[in-house]
Amino acid sequence: MKEVQCRCEAMVEVDVPEFIDIDAQGVLSKLAIGESPSATCPRCGALVRAELPLSVRSASRRIDLIVMPETERLSVYRGKVSEPGIQEILLGYQELFERARMVRDGLDPRAVEGLKYFLQTKAEESEPEADIAVLYNGLADGSLEFHITGLKSGQTGVVRLPHSAYQKIVPDTTTNSPKEPYKTMLSGRYRSIKKLGFIASTEDVG
Repeated sequence: MKEVQCRCEAMVEVDVPEFIDIDAQGVLSKLAIGESPSATCPRCGALVRAELPLSVRSASRRIDLIVMPETERLSVYRGKVSEPGIQEILLGYQELFERARMVRDGLDPRAVEGLKYFLQTKAEESEPEADIAVLYNGLADGSLEFHITGLKSGQTGVVRLPHSAYQKIVPDTTTNSPKEPYKTMLSGRYRSIKKLGFIASTEDVG
């Protein structure tokens, strides 16, 4: 059990395992629908998630990653987080849930990030002032369904891409791809379209 502070400042005990094995029965499906170590705050009734470093493993899928709290995002971007032996880093439980859906659906996360880049670029062209985010939501009738948030209307857009679009982008998103933006966003242990926004902001400052 670990104590986690709720937004109402109450301390809540959450049962947090040392690691999550997604090969265990039912674990992957629970993560895919957004279940994670959490507890209900006795003071305000809010659901409190254990935003603590959490190892996620799968021997059958050769997965060995760690989920870091959102508060560590800047340190991860700057390569200042040391987690020896860990192949990959995710930031926040939302990324863990999204990754679980990719694993469940048998998709290469690098290729999905490539499709997210395509969708985010298109969304930003129509809403240049909006803070756009694209999330993979799962397969729907054989197509890849994405949710787009941050639109000015305050609504979530739903876009479906054919599986052929995924297959087409796979060759461009291999680990050592020399093509941009894939080379930048898929390098290192944190592989995400979000890195591009950070790099662009630092270039603007510089």
